[in-house]
Amino acid sequence: MSERTLVVDFDGTVTEEDLLDTIASTFGDPIVYQEVEDGLHGGQMSLKDVITREFEPVRRPLDEVVRWELDNVRIRPGFRELVELAEERGWRFAIVSSGFHELIEPILEREGVDVELHANRVDARPDGWRVRWQYGEDCGSCGESCKRSVAEELAGEEELVYIGDGYSDRCAAELADRVFARRGLAEWMDEHGLPYEPFEDFFDVTKSLDGAAR
Repeated sequence: MSERTLVVDFDGTVTEEDLLDTIASTFGDPIVYQEVEDGLHGGQMSLKDVITREFEPVRRPLDEVVRWELDNVRIRPGFRELVELAEERGWRFAIVSSGFHELIEPILEREGVDVELHANRVDARPDGWRVRWQYGEDCGSCGESCKRSVAEELAGEEELVYIGDGYSDRCAAELADRVFARRGLAEWMDEHGLPYEPFEDFFDVTKSLDGAAR
């Protein structure tokens, strides 16, 4: 038993910018993108509906989008070092994302990182990309098709450390024993009086976890 499970968001956490947002706004319809983002943050739309709507106008071939992301998307400093620390300590390490295997795997391969990945899938059809949701029924806590149940199943009885930055991370972060948060997730944790550790890069996370493990 590893006694600790690290669950890490991908978009805007592993990557410096939110990959889903960037691709939806770059290759899709910027007007649709802004409308549905406003609907999400205004509480009129679910995250599942937002991602579905954002990618319906994307009609570029998958290989073209992958080439673009490999040239333009950068990972947050210290990510490899955190993965290495988890391997050394025998901790379970998993990326749990609302994004797509088809976009995440090429970046991990480019970085030479082999970690457990839980994400949705997408059919890159010429008449618009179609999301294939993998998380099953909506969460009983937040009503979304969210990461909470996945994180809970991964950790079991072990300590759950959650690392994230945004809207899709809220429910899993609320469940976690320990949270590293930035940007929108940090603001939400503050608003709800929930404890977390702020971070700018993964060196911050590695330093904190390595010290706590000694």
